[in-house]
Amino acid sequence: MQPDQMPDSYKGGRLLYRWTWMQLHPAVLDPETGGELEPADFGPRCPDAPLDVFAATPEEIATVLAGNAAVRALAAEALPSGLPSAPLAPLSELKAAAVDLINARVGELRAVHITVTVGQSATYLEKQEEAERYAAGEGGPFPYLSAEASATDSTLDDIAALVGATAAAWTAVNAALEGKRRAAVEAVKAAETPVQVYQACTHLRA
Repeated sequence: MQPDQMPDSYKGGRLLYRWTWMQLHPAVLDPETGGELEPADFGPRCPDAPLDVFAATPEEIATVLAGNAAVRALAAEALPSGLPSAPLAPLSELKAAAVDLINARVGELRAVHITVTVGQSATYLEKQEEAERYAAGEGGPFPYLSAEASATDSTLDDIAALVGATAAAWTAVNAALEGKRRAAVEAVKAAETPVQVYQACTHLRA
């Protein structure tokens, strides 16, 4: 296996391989003399579970990537002389992929709290606007609140209060997520090494 065939990550960069240089086949020994007829065969393998960058610490990420680099160096030394290996991806490409990964992760975290489907965000905003107008004593109509009250056999007072409380709680959650997302993206922009790019994801650490 060549060094360029040993990527650091997969699943968009979320999971980091943990490459290890290990013995693949033992040496072949002479049964009479015990001498080595064929040397042991060593190569890269990933016996350990991958590291999730959204659950890891910056130190854990640095350790895994340093270990991967060391194994790639050993693989390069084992190549026949004169056989080149492909260069690693440019830092700019890694950064672009990291930003996409961070945005997707924030989307996953938002989906824990709200329904993410086409048109649902607009529906939430309409319901919130109706709840605010109802609480302010304005006249209707309140089609969203009325429909939900009818569906749940509740009063407009109850539904308006529920929608208002839910909106306030969601705003706090979403604001915190947006702060973490921006911190992660800015860390990616400022990164000068691949290690720093991956470490930027720890701003969204689970």
